[in-house]
Amino acid sequence: MNSFKLLILFVAGLFLSACTSTPLVELTKEPIPTNSAQSVEQAIIKGCQAKGWTPVVADNNTIDAYITVRSHKAHVQITYDDKFYNINYVDSTNLDYNNGKIHRNYNKWIYKLSASIQQQFGTRAQSY
Repeated sequence: MNSFKLLILFVAGLFLSACTSTPLVELTKEPIPTNSAQSVEQAIIKGCQAKGWTPVVADNNTIDAYITVRSHKAHVQITYDDKFYNINYVDSTNLDYNNGKIHRNYNKWIYKLSASIQQQFGTRAQSY
């Protein structure tokens, strides 16, 4: 009987841990209401910093951004031109990434990051 209870608890634990996974969100073609590449770069950097991300200019029109929350880490790459920016997943630690699914908090962080970038452009953040 104790083995059966232990098995039930194990299966329930697996089920509950799977509930935190959601499809990975990658934001593409987020609009930029400006023409200056420098102001775009600065807006993205300031938007990252405002939400606790560490931005690193990687290349022309590419910024790598990193965040650590307790034992969880995420790395995204933000690419941009004069009309749009994209936020794409690169890597993570302790966010249970597997086959295009990730911990739901990652998606919340990405939406908040994008809203912060939009705020730096002086526009209202998109609702997701």
